[in-house]
Order: sequence, then structure tokens, then C-alpha cells
Amino acid sequence: MVELGVLIRENLRFLRKRLRCPLFKALCIRMICFYQKHLSRHTCLYRPTCSEYTKRCINNWGAAVGIVLGIWRILRCNPLSKGGIDPAPEVFWKVRWLV
Repeated sequence: MVELGVLIRENLRFLRKRLRCPLFKALCIRMICFYQKHLSRHTCLYRPTCSEYTKRCINNWGAAVGIVLGIWRILRCNPLSKGGIDPAPEVFWKVRWLV
């Protein structure tokens, strides 16, 4: 019986990591897509826009780090900044798929 309890706990940890994180990541990206489509006025000084930057950061780094990077970008995007091209940071050790 003890082994069955340990096995269930280990499987639950695995499922939480594999299911909850991608679902939260997808939910965040969907909310940003809704914002871009229905609420945004496309007046960002930077390229890509702050919402697109946040979307790329969430996709590359995960939900928690991506949201923090997006908030930092939004704080930098103000009328006193110069703007310009500021690409989202990428994870260099991540496996890339070639198209």
C-alpha cells in the first residue's frame, strides 16, 4: 500500500508539471491575442509591440518569466523613451525546430 501511495504522488507531480504549466502558458497567450485583436490601439514605440514582445517571452521562457519580462518592457515603454527595435530574448540552449 505504501508503494502505491508513493507512485501516485510521483505521477501527480509529473502531471502537474506537464499539464498545468502549458495550460497556463496557453491561457496567457490567448489573453494577449484577445487584447491585440479587440483592445489594442497599436501605438507602441518599440518593434515588436509590447504585447507581441510579451507573447514571445512567454513562449520562449514560460509564463512566469515571460510575464516579468513583459512587465519590464511595459515599464520601459513611455513617451520619454526613444523606442526602436527591441527583440525578445531567446533561450539559446532550447532545441530549435527547422522549418
